[in-house]
Amino acid sequence: MTETARHPRRFDRRAFLTGTGAMVVAIGAPKLLNPKAAFAALDDFPIGPALVDPQQVDSWLGVQGNGTVIVYTGKVELGTGISTTAMQLVADELDVALSSIKVIEGDTWWTVDQGFTAGSQSNKTQYAPTGAIRQAAAEARLALLNLASKQLGAPVAQLTVKDGTVSVQGDSTKSVTYAQLIGDKRFDLKITGKAVPKKFDQYKIVGTSVKRPDVPEKTTGAFTYTQDVRIAGLVHARVVRPPTLDSTLVSVDGWKGKKPPGVIKVVVKNNFVAVVAKEEWQAIEAAYALKVTWKIAPLPSYETFYEDLQKMSPTTNRLLIDTRDVDAALAKASKTLEATYYYPLQMHASMGASAGTASVEGQTATVWSSTQGVYPLRAAIATALGVPAQNVHVIYVEGSGCYGLNGADNVALDAAVISQMVGRPVRVQYMRADEHKWENYGQPYVFKLKGGIDGSGKVTTWDYTAWTASRGGRPGPPANLPSGILLGFPESPLAASPAQTPSQPANFVDGSNSAPSYIIPSQRLVTHAGNHSFLAGPLRSPARIQNTFANESFIDELAHAAGADPVAFRLAHLKDQRLIDVINLAAKMANWQPRPAASKIGTGRYLTGRGIAAMLYEGNNGYNAAVFQVTVDRTTGKVVVDGVWSAQDCGPVLNPDGLRAQAEGGLMQAISRTLIEEVKWGPNGITSKDWETYPVIRFTGMPKTFKFQAIDRKDQPVWGAGEVLITNGPAGIANAIFDATGKRMRQLPFTPARVRAALKS
Repeated sequence: MTETARHPRRFDRRAFLTGTGAMVVAIGAPKLLNPKAAFAALDDFPIGPALVDPQQVDSWLGVQGNGTVIVYTGKVELGTGISTTAMQLVADELDVALSSIKVIEGDTWWTVDQGFTAGSQSNKTQYAPTGAIRQAAAEARLALLNLASKQLGAPVAQLTVKDGTVSVQGDSTKSVTYAQLIGDKRFDLKITGKAVPKKFDQYKIVGTSVKRPDVPEKTTGAFTYTQDVRIAGLVHARVVRPPTLDSTLVSVDGWKGKKPPGVIKVVVKNNFVAVVAKEEWQAIEAAYALKVTWKIAPLPSYETFYEDLQKMSPTTNRLLIDTRDVDAALAKASKTLEATYYYPLQMHASMGASAGTASVEGQTATVWSSTQGVYPLRAAIATALGVPAQNVHVIYVEGSGCYGLNGADNVALDAAVISQMVGRPVRVQYMRADEHKWENYGQPYVFKLKGGIDGSGKVTTWDYTAWTASRGGRPGPPANLPSGILLGFPESPLAASPAQTPSQPANFVDGSNSAPSYIIPSQRLVTHAGNHSFLAGPLRSPARIQNTFANESFIDELAHAAGADPVAFRLAHLKDQRLIDVINLAAKMANWQPRPAASKIGTGRYLTGRGIAAMLYEGNNGYNAAVFQVTVDRTTGKVVVDGVWSAQDCGPVLNPDGLRAQAEGGLMQAISRTLIEEVKWGPNGITSKDWETYPVIRFTGMPKTFKFQAIDRKDQPVWGAGEVLITNGPAGIANAIFDATGKRMRQLPFTPARVRAALKS
């Protein structure tokens, strides 16, 4: 790779794009990169967010001289297909061939700061009526038509576009291509909002099952992941971590035996220790051979973990809803019910261990990372290095797994800090124990719920209290990440408890993290969040899967207390027609036979049951209802999910095949997190350090029957899809186990031992 391939000497965006074969794009990336090119000719090129102006059309797309349309996006491809749907969107808005679209993603020099790629927000953001890429493409098309109108001597109303060629209707001899109009030039236009994007029923490519362009290289091994990045002069490092996060360094005392070969340096900063070597295996050997003494801060008891969560102090306390009549309503209820639910600490457990590469020279740094947010990571690294944020160039290169805040940001921080300390480009590759034991785990929860039912079988009262651990989080402050704490950066204090909310009106309906989507006159929702010994961070459907487990399990318990069919009971408490529609569709797909749950328990060894769960994700980001069928082995306690029937409404369907793929992946992970996954530990550290001590589902665990159907609403905004089905998994499976056995499962995961204990209770 030459220096001009990445950043040409004349820093013009359009000219630069002629070299995108060497750019980190959605369909490939070079394995040999040149970090020095990143800071060449600084006087001619003002780097930083001021350059990438979100109000400029040129910040979102451009046309090359060969007709290729380049799309710039701050939302990155994590394996969910969002780069493909972005290509579909631009191809339809501009009327160009899909094959002419290329994507540049997640680069602090070249893409707009769109925050994190997370929370099923990407398509929702890009496809919004005034969404960045959609609006920019509409503005670009209007500008191109105006240019063509002048050149062809015909009004815009008489022009038509096909495959990037503008023609005069009725006279095909009068035509001009986009490339001829503006190839390799800037639009130099602000996004005005005056251009009107096409409606969804006008799209021809959006809504079809377009194949993802990144998949062929991934299946053949030709794809470049962040683990594959190599740069000239690269050395390798391994971090030597303490037994527990809050342990402190006593001393570094040389080697166990003679000094390992290839060692360049041992770096120490506060409680952060790392070894640097010429070759990767040498760094691994040196990390094992280094003699380090720690003062261990023991972890609290695994056995009393949920009790400890409820005793944390201080905590941030929030009164989310309060109709001010819950206690009185419970006193008047014909029936009352109480239940406590426990959701464990779970890990991201990415299949490929994270890696990061950094080159720090003086006051400048280039970092290659599979982060979900290049700009927030830039802020964390800039703070850690003590350099201006605009001097840190973060380039996204896809990793081999994500599902939220895994080790990608932490390993990038490691690489940057070590590179600064040794003055050479550094690559840090985690091993399995690094990935498992040193991450921001998915949040644990304890939920205590009380409910009241009146004489007609309607729920009158909902009283909810939750406790969770919330230490750490996404990058920004370095101490949100494990290595930031080891480096000695201060952790952010707990947020102050906000003032109490005013009373809410009766029939309050909310589908957010905590509240059920059902119409319940009297509600009180209280949450307590505090710091625990573990760092927490977003894990697929963060806080949503936990809350839905409690909410949808408890609504099922109330249905049983009322002697009602679970589907009919839910419908009787809803007015949201879209949620009603997905529940009805899922029940129809599953051939649901109305009856109270657990009314047909068998007598043999194997018991079969069905359960349903439904919710509006985040209150405004996707509907899903799913029926789960399970078989429970009464002898072993093993639970097998035999069939799932899922109905989803996320507005217009952008790519049917991609949507189903997201549903399938979400379902598999839902089963895994419901039946298998739980982080375990002892006083001297995390014991879930590999695939044997933290098992996850295998592909053979996919249900034999999976029926999925989306309601395609082209008249509605685009909503999320990737985190919707997974959210219903734990509750749906728990409700199915109850239907099969008459026993409630209120603590995840539903291991054979826990199921056996429930059956004996």
